[in-house]
Amino acid sequence: MTAIGKILDRLVDVLMWIGCLASALMMVHIAVDVFCRNVLNAPLDGTLEIVSSYYMVTIAFFPLAYVSRSGGQILVDLFTSQMPRRPRARLDTVVYVATAIYLALFLWRSYVTALAKTRQGEVWESAGGFLSVWPSRWIVVVGMAGMLLVTLRLAIAGLARGADGLEAALRKPDDVFEGQE
Repeated sequence: MTAIGKILDRLVDVLMWIGCLASALMMVHIAVDVFCRNVLNAPLDGTLEIVSSYYMVTIAFFPLAYVSRSGGQILVDLFTSQMPRRPRARLDTVVYVATAIYLALFLWRSYVTALAKTRQGEVWESAGGFLSVWPSRWIVVVGMAGMLLVTLRLAIAGLARGADGLEAALRKPDDVFEGQE
């Protein structure tokens, strides 16, 4: 594996772990809010806004690169499952190239929106005042960039080495923590 591939794998792992951490923090935050609301009659201000603008966005977008790297996305291979290995790999490569183009456009649009919302200083009104939510726009950009990099890696592997390259580039979930102890 190349140095760039190792760096990308580390980035993907970090994004996944941040997504897991956001999930755990969200559960704790909500549990504390429920406790405070029902027992102390003093709910935490901004819980709904923080959950929907930060935790949920992180949980949705940061793991995308991991799912792409492991081939864990939903696949409909009703017609392609019976194809020979090499033609199927060529078709998969075409799909990865098309996906990379779409992701690049989505990333560009997300970047433009994040930049505009940052300059605007986007805030949401909550019961306790205002919450700055413009930083959460950058979570989408980072998550989509990670997914784009993984998809480009798969497309390049398919173009350069065919079926063998795709199989080598895809890391199944069972392989992710192999050798890390």
